[in-house]
Amino acid sequence: MGSEDYLIGGFLKVLLLLFILTTTFHVCGHGGEDHSKDVKQPKVVKANAEIEEKYIRINQEYLKTVKPIFQKSCFDCHGNTTVYPWYYKIPGVKQLIDSDIKESKKHLDFSKDFPFVSHETPIKDLDAIGKSIKNDSMPPFRYLIMHGDKKLTKDEVKQVDKWIRESKEMLK
Repeated sequence: MGSEDYLIGGFLKVLLLLFILTTTFHVCGHGGEDHSKDVKQPKVVKANAEIEEKYIRINQEYLKTVKPIFQKSCFDCHGNTTVYPWYYKIPGVKQLIDSDIKESKKHLDFSKDFPFVSHETPIKDLDAIGKSIKNDSMPPFRYLIMHGDKKLTKDEVKQVDKWIRESKEMLK
């Protein structure tokens, strides 16, 4: 067996491992939640000046403290600024990544700031974000395998949690 055969065999093993990991984790990607509903614009809970003012204040704080965190860790799947990895062009992997991004945006799209584009109310969106962060389910493990620097730090988790609590209190 020549060195070329050894390199090709090693490459195929890595490729097979990436395919298996991506396929396996793709099935479990969103904790069993159904994201098959069409994406809708943010639901307006109360159509009045008071709630709009609250949304503006919440969004200002989001832009200042939370959006930079989400840009680092969430926007590849939940925004319009996806930075595709080197392995994106591998046949099969590309389709899985595209499918995962599409499903992620159906659930929650951060690209238009707060209130987010989703199929839930702003309070339910905040609850879902908080749950995902507390359960350490976002970013998902399969993403962190190749992008370990995207994991939220303890300080970032505290900042997002504080914003969620304050925002929910304001919306009550």
